[in-house]
Amino acid sequence: MRTALLWLGGLLCVIGIALIAANGVMSYMGLGASYNLGDPTKFQFILVPFWQIGLAVAAVGTACLWGSRRLRGAVR
Repeated sequence: MRTALLWLGGLLCVIGIALIAANGVMSYMGLGASYNLGDPTKFQFILVPFWQIGLAVAAVGTACLWGSRRLRGAVR
């Protein structure tokens, strides 16, 4: 379980950092990087920027890494 949390946390942190970097690069190029959470057929547009999605993913990854370190002391 500890190893799975370690790998999952590392992967999620890398994905989160990549999304934040992609948002920075696209903003530098003058493009708006966002994901639509609304329903475009009903003209509902809830745009969430990539940096917010990346921050949430990286936070979950950090929690997984923290949990794996907490399990290291419990499993002996």
